[in-house]
Amino acid sequence: MKKTRIALPGGITRGMVVWFFVGSLFGGLLFINGYLFDLPLPQLSQITGLPTDNQAAYDAYLNGVDHGLDGDHDRSIEQYTRALEEDPEFSIAWAALSRAHSAMYFNGIDPTEDRLILARDAVNRAFQIDIDLPEAHIALGYYYYQGARDYERALEEFAIAEPHFPYDADFLRARAFMYRSMGNWNAALYELGRAYEIEPENIESLKQQALTHIVLRNYSAAETLLDQVLETVPENEYAQIHKAMVPLYRDGDVNALHTGSESAVGSGRPWMAWLAAFINRDYRGARLVLDETRRDTLAWHGGYMPKSLAYGLTQHWAGNADVAQLHFESARQILEQDLQTDPDNPNLQIALGETLAYLGARDSAIRIANRVVDVLPVSEDAFIGPRYLLGAARILAAAGDRRSAINLFEAYLSSPGRFSIEGILSDPRFDSIRDDSSVQALVDRYGR
Repeated sequence: MKKTRIALPGGITRGMVVWFFVGSLFGGLLFINGYLFDLPLPQLSQITGLPTDNQAAYDAYLNGVDHGLDGDHDRSIEQYTRALEEDPEFSIAWAALSRAHSAMYFNGIDPTEDRLILARDAVNRAFQIDIDLPEAHIALGYYYYQGARDYERALEEFAIAEPHFPYDADFLRARAFMYRSMGNWNAALYELGRAYEIEPENIESLKQQALTHIVLRNYSAAETLLDQVLETVPENEYAQIHKAMVPLYRDGDVNALHTGSESAVGSGRPWMAWLAAFINRDYRGARLVLDETRRDTLAWHGGYMPKSLAYGLTQHWAGNADVAQLHFESARQILEQDLQTDPDNPNLQIALGETLAYLGARDSAIRIANRVVDVLPVSEDAFIGPRYLLGAARILAAAGDRRSAINLFEAYLSSPGRFSIEGILSDPRFDSIRDDSSVQALVDRYGR
């Protein structure tokens, strides 16, 4: 017999319906017990199928889930730990704890081997309690994905868990992110499309599709998707920023970025106004932006520099070499101090490499550039790796190693990446290699 699939109203999930009936059942039992009889009630877990019969443990677990959704993994771990103190056999809480530790590592909050050990120990404990636990397979998948970067094994674990979570959009998005890192772009877009079909009210899938198309240099498709996001949520800052950046990625055009910097979204992001002016070679305007901001850093997703480095670049390309050197020296001191507490941060390394190159410490800058390339090679992550190729190329160009800079330039253009060759060459920091015959050959090959 063919099964009929019942459509639910927008925003209502099957989980909500199940919990409505569970709540109705439990509430009915309370009424019967309180007003008609005086009978012992069954345990909550017996009625609902909850993973623990300890209410305090379950409440702490739910708090951990909420904190995780907010990105507060520290507090999430605290709540999962409290749940497990109440019920050490709470297998799903062990799996959730493992995922939180993996997220701490992956998001750079605590990218240490000790954190990965905690993640692996927690998921092992979940399997000890329930060897077939689907949530444990998901947690192990996240461990391989976010910790070991072993995407093949992560996908195997996800495949085991998938039948138990057929309508989980987060699950599909995570798999899409792995496919992106593996360079399997069509599979990534397919999974993101499925996630959007399941959860059309969640614009995250649209945003990630747009970003994927940007990296593939399918700029028109990206703009269409970003427009769709903004039609749904006009105030979405992510979409506004990426919509402003697309013309720069595609053509080196900063007009949209400049306009965005003057809007509400740009008011708290001085990097937008500085970058628009700097790329436009309006060095006076760039300096005024820096003069007016009280922030000590310019930080954006995938980039960071002390304000003193931005001052140094601005003054250097404005022709004020002596003033620039003072700012570069200040930036060096800040970055070296920051790297003492976060030595593996590639954004700090890129910023220090550029700073040293402009200070004339050529050999040190080149060593850092080589180290940056090895942080996350494109062969290990096709989505993030190209960003470091371009950062290393900027260091090498500033250090005067033209041939190595151009080689990285070509490696970047031969793989997916956000910038077209027109977008890259709009940056004054590549002026030193712009007229090289090899670069001109790359313009002929990759030019739009």
